[in-house]
Amino acid sequence: MAAKFKHVMLMVKDIPATVKFYSEGLGLKVKMSSPGWAELDADGTTIAMHAANEDGQAGASPILSFHVEDVYATIAKLEELGAKLEGRVREPSFGKVAAMRTPDGTILSLLQPVAAEAVSN
Repeated sequence: MAAKFKHVMLMVKDIPATVKFYSEGLGLKVKMSSPGWAELDADGTTIAMHAANEDGQAGASPILSFHVEDVYATIAKLEELGAKLEGRVREPSFGKVAAMRTPDGTILSLLQPVAAEAVSN
């Protein structure tokens, strides 16, 4: 099964201010917003915002986020194609998460959700 594109993610310093910028400035619909995470609807494409930590690179690069069936197999395949794993694979309650940098420097977020049916959502 192909990876399913989920959203474009922006690392931002101030989520409420950034939500206001996009919602009031561009008229994007706010799907959800909290201090650490927000999602806006950009005509069917989700723009997700993740709070950057103090030393995080806010505004450095959008992050392309994909749901995958097997995060470790996907990492191996992408490494063969020149990508590099950024940090370690994390396992929060909602699944396995990895960040990779493509050969041209774009950041990819890979999520293997805890339930297989979550991939199809």
